[in-house]
Amino acid sequence: MNALLTMAQAAWEAEETGVLCTVVRLDGSGYGQPGARLFMTESGERTGYISGGCLEKDLCRRAWEATANGPRLIAFDTRGHAVDADRYNTGCEGVVYVLCQRVDAAHQFPLRIIEQVQTERQPAKLLTVYRTESAAFQVGDSWAILGDRVLPSRETTEAIVLERLLKTAASATKTQSLEILTADQKPVELALEILRPPRELIIFGAGDDVQPLVAMAALHGWKITVLGRRPELAAPTRFPVATVHCGRMASLVPSLSLHESSEVVMMTHDFDADAELLPALLKTPVRSIGLLGPKRRLSRLVMRLYEQGVTLTPTNAERIRSPIGLDLGAVTPQEIATSIMAELIAMEHHREGGQLHQRQEPLHDRAAHQRLSPNLAVSESPIKLPVSCGIHS
Repeated sequence: MNALLTMAQAAWEAEETGVLCTVVRLDGSGYGQPGARLFMTESGERTGYISGGCLEKDLCRRAWEATANGPRLIAFDTRGHAVDADRYNTGCEGVVYVLCQRVDAAHQFPLRIIEQVQTERQPAKLLTVYRTESAAFQVGDSWAILGDRVLPSRETTEAIVLERLLKTAASATKTQSLEILTADQKPVELALEILRPPRELIIFGAGDDVQPLVAMAALHGWKITVLGRRPELAAPTRFPVATVHCGRMASLVPSLSLHESSEVVMMTHDFDADAELLPALLKTPVRSIGLLGPKRRLSRLVMRLYEQGVTLTPTNAERIRSPIGLDLGAVTPQEIATSIMAELIAMEHHREGGQLHQRQEPLHDRAAHQRLSPNLAVSESPIKLPVSCGIHS
């Protein structure tokens, strides 16, 4: 997402218009799940994706003309029996709905919300109209819920309907699509997206084997911090995409902004440093602490902690993952980095990391499509309605 925001910012500074294309609904199967985005500029640059490359060329060809008079929903039918099977017969067996909307320096609401999520490191809910028969709503209308704030791209007169939508969005835990009838019985369909800040990887150690892990995490858009004790290794020039700190690693821990979604990997190759570092990390709320090395090394560390008067609680023991990584038979630093990243990705999606061809369930959870009543139940407490926030649509 950083690359998309960077390209958009460069386009605005050059007074160039871009088109933001977002997968808002997927019926059936598809490569790009709801929330996948692609951004293209007038000069022909693009970044992001909506598929594995099979739909992007046609999307780029159609998006500029389609959005000449405002945001536009474009559907790609990839089912084998579709009328356009000769063009989109990818075998995915799904219908991909992509909302295309022009953005420039004056109209950038969805991208600014994404930027806020990244800079404030706070999740958000984004509601976007992608189909409507009601004059009270327009395709592209959006509302964002950030904490206790509701930020609108545009005001609407349908206060009751909007209140129902915001109530649903506030309690949602998964990206989905919503459908609701307005007071005059006109249907409105919206994408409800859960926006999350980039994941954070904290690496203790700055050896050569850390470099491929940093490069791979950066490719996935993670925020990366590297800490080491030797200035010639813990140097920003060796890790240009990471924040680098040099010093006694255990003493640096209190200065870090560690939280429940931070992932820690210890690659110090120094037993005494790990014995000093691990107790400091266990006092933080980080979700997991991964260590290189065999299980017997971890056993020695636990014994050292016990000798120091530190006893692992069951909760802390569950946070420690040693040896870290999926069982890929990794040998080289690049393979080990792949193994570590594979486990971290699997943890994010609550998967075990097995072979896909042995999986009996669908690869992805099907995004729900929920039909709502426009009326709030009596027992439900109303949510604060939107106020102007200075972010333009």
